Amino acid sequence: MVIGLVVWDGADRRGADATSPLVQSPAAPPSSPIETLRVGSFNIHSGKGSDGVRDLKRTAHLLSGLDIVGLYEVRAGGSANEPNQAATIAKTLESGWLFAPTERQWWSDHFGNGLLMRTPLESVLRIPLINTRGKAYRNAILATVKLQSTDVRIIAVHIDREQDRRPQLQAMIHLFLNLREPCVLMGDLNSPYDDPLLQELKDRPGVHSPLHVAGSNEPANGNIDWIFTRGLKTVSAELVENKASDHHLLKAELTLLNGSMDASDK
Repeated sequence: MVIGLVVWDGADRRGADATSPLVQSPAAPPSSPIETLRVGSFNIHSGKGSDGVRDLKRTAHLLSGLDIVGLYEVRAGGSANEPNQAATIAKTLESGWLFAPTERQWWSDHFGNGLLMRTPLESVLRIPLINTRGKAYRNAILATVKLQSTDVRIIAVHIDREQDRRPQLQAMIHLFLNLREPCVLMGDLNSPYDDPLLQELKDRPGVHSPLHVAGSNEPANGNIDWIFTRGLKTVSAELVENKASDHHLLKAELTLLNGSMDASDK
């Protein structure tokens, strides 16, 4: 009976401690300021591809050359001594990484979001999201990186797909619209582009969807992953079909708008 209780306790999924330090390996400083920021947003589906094969090297290959990537559905190895998938991908890419767990199981953090970065983070914050449906734990990552000499604030988030979707999305849109420019909202928003909240966001003055600005790569039917920007100009954007996940990879190359500067630059 005691063994059964121990197994039951270990198997139970719980919310991760949102106050615990984030596990990360910083990126090395660049040799010179980056002139454009190449961002990516990818639900890696725990490394399992559309063909049923789990292959993180295939995932890493898709993400090569990006400066910062938001990762969603990231798993740890199942014990405190095993690396999380963000760390495993980063090892292949020789980049920095961060793991922001949402859930614990078997007495260790085992599931959540992550970042890959080839440029150092100036700051990072984990933001727990509202949860009204049991064990559907979610969070957002708010990070700051330098583009040229300007701070760019980036939200990377995986939004719920059921009853908490709307309040979570509203909260992230509110945060995005109230951040100092330049800033980016990106993630698996679990929302089609005709969702009224996304339509309202796109119609806001100064808000851009890089995929639509680029024009040459319209969102695929059923796509629910998005990037939105304020205070940034789109150089290019692409929605990448792949076999490494059940989601598209969304990436964009961004640069500063003329006259866009952080308070520290004034």
